[in-house]
Amino acid sequence: MEAVVQQELGANRQLWVKVLRSKPRIASCSEAKLRQRAKALVVEFGKEEACRMVDATTQLLAINTVVWRRALAMWQQCGVADPRAVAHSSPCLLGYDWLHASRLANLRALQQWLPWEVSAAQAIERYAGYVASVAAERLAGRLLYLEQLGLLPLLVADKLAARQEWRLQRGLSVSKRAAGEPVFITVRDVAISEAAKFDSLVDSALSQQQQDDDGLSSSSSSSSSSSPSFEVFRKGRLLQLPAWKQLLAQAAADVVELERKLPPELRRVPAEAKGGGGGCAE
Repeated sequence: MEAVVQQELGANRQLWVKVLRSKPRIASCSEAKLRQRAKALVVEFGKEEACRMVDATTQLLAINTVVWRRALAMWQQCGVADPRAVAHSSPCLLGYDWLHASRLANLRALQQWLPWEVSAAQAIERYAGYVASVAAERLAGRLLYLEQLGLLPLLVADKLAARQEWRLQRGLSVSKRAAGEPVFITVRDVAISEAAKFDSLVDSALSQQQQDDDGLSSSSSSSSSSSPSFEVFRKGRLLQLPAWKQLLAQAAADVVELERKLPPELRRVPAEAKGGGGGCAE
């Protein structure tokens, strides 16, 4: 088995040890299957790059080649000009089932609720890690939560650039914090912030927004305290919102439509369609 990895990928023994430690079940894989997986990666990406990708994401030798081939095909269907570039940047993304409704819901949510125009391809190129690894109730749900609170205009691609632009528009020093600055929020904040941190960010944004509206700091506290936390929103109102129900229905339809366009050999078997379609969360 070690010889297969060395022969096909040009890898040293350290890589094989790394693969075994992170994915012990690969030891039960047949030599023929392991060779086929390694060869497929080399054919697609070249030996040197395939070796680097396996070193970064050992899972690539533990999953069927159809999984990562499907990911590349899906990205291409979504308009990504160079799917391999996405894979080179984050090999881990190849380990996810991109036909999963949760991921397609996240993809639609980014296109629908980000204040700047984002295509499906751009969302994959910029935010694929969040789309793949974050549950829809968290990423898409938080975006809808911000929309309900009127905070979507505060979503920005780059906080530093947004702050500098805001200061510049008011003739202020771009390097110094100014009174009344908006509390900007990034996709990263939405996707990976822990509950307490995210709620604190939202409260600060609401407070600043209220001060901008009426200049009364006293009213800002009541406004913030009257807004439910995201967790309360998620367990209650979110599931009842027509926009949420529509998003899930659209994502389910996307799964069917995108799978229909795939070559037969890349379509999911029934067991996959019923499963969670996991992946690595690196």
